Amino acid sequence: GKSILISPVPYVHFVKDHTHVAFNSNFGTFLNKLTFTLVNIGMIMTTRITLKWLKRSGEITRRQIKSTYLNKKAVYTISPTLFPRPDYWADHIQVLGYHQRKKSSNWTPDRDLTTFLEKHKKTLFITFGSMTNPDPEGKTRIILEILERNRIPAIINTASGGLVKPVGYNADLIYFVPGIPYEWILPRVYGIIHHGGSGTTHLALQHGCATMIIPHIIDQFVWNRIISDTGAGPPGTRIDRISMSRLEPGIIELLHNDSFKRNAEKIAVQMKKEDFRDDICKAMTGS
Repeated sequence: GKSILISPVPYVHFVKDHTHVAFNSNFGTFLNKLTFTLVNIGMIMTTRITLKWLKRSGEITRRQIKSTYLNKKAVYTISPTLFPRPDYWADHIQVLGYHQRKKSSNWTPDRDLTTFLEKHKKTLFITFGSMTNPDPEGKTRIILEILERNRIPAIINTASGGLVKPVGYNADLIYFVPGIPYEWILPRVYGIIHHGGSGTTHLALQHGCATMIIPHIIDQFVWNRIISDTGAGPPGTRIDRISMSRLEPGIIELLHNDSFKRNAEKIAVQMKKEDFRDDICKAMTGS
């Protein structure tokens, strides 16, 4: 039947100067290509296992599965400003911009939050989104110590529990929220430190936020490199290696290196010019 592969992460199809997203490196063209081959074999095996679980293993052959992964239509829902489409890709693989659903919300900020933002003109927003980790208290403590020692105002989103609100902290510098619409907060802050999800990365740059990523899993390491390569922020430290010595220099640079903010704002201008609505509709319908 008809199938379309939709990917919100880069490097799922062969790119000469990068491995598959699962490896996040550059081993040279030959070895890079091998990583895509290995992952495709794994994907085929996983699909066959799933078909067996669904009691449909005899209906679809290995060859059909492979052809679907490699030869059927594929759409990357990624901004080409961040991930330009290689010119040697076949026509059935397209990069058609970041898309998000329109959200209607009755959410309104409390007065304390708006007062905090009015008081601090250069604020960071810190969130790990849906990501958790084995030591949220310890990670929060390190971040708070860096912020308080350097007098950096920040709004910290505890979200799914990757960061936690402690009993004692400097409330003049730090404001905790259990959740907040990114569309509301991002236009009101200078920069963001986040986990590196595809959606959060795109939204932050759409709003011209200087960005630093603390990657947790798979594609987040790729987005960390993309942020650094585009000059929108310093390279971040992976979540399991966070320490004062590794994290503090990056946070200070994020706030005080003005080129990060300028580059993020330039990316925002380019992203605003992207309009792939017709293209993605045609890709989905085949018309």
